[in-house]
Amino acid sequence: MTTQVKIRQKKVFVVDDNRFFLESLVFLLNRQEDIKVVGTHHRARGVLQKIKAVQPDVVILDVQLPDGDGISILREIKSQLHIPVIMLTIYEENREQAIKNGAHAYLVKGGELDTLYQEIRQAAGEANKP
Repeated sequence: MTTQVKIRQKKVFVVDDNRFFLESLVFLLNRQEDIKVVGTHHRARGVLQKIKAVQPDVVILDVQLPDGDGISILREIKSQLHIPVIMLTIYEENREQAIKNGAHAYLVKGGELDTLYQEIRQAAGEANKP
């Protein structure tokens, strides 16, 4: 008799204003059997309500959005929702500020996908601890 192990999927919400990048990232994340994208948004306005509605395990957040900045959104998420946030951006210069404001990780776009997958798994594991 074979026993199937049920893998608990890590629910991820992605915020990025570049539609091509966003769609590509969602595709790549959903190809991982233990990661599932449960929502996306492309601007600062309204993002907190969308995140609250789906209750993800991890948020992936860009630093620059057309109507706001990711650091401010990071602060709001950390103060209201206590969900781990991975900053994913092309800007290296905001790393210290993001980490100081509670980001789980700060990754630069174009890096290794495996690093992003590892950070998601680690952040989701921390989110599920009592």
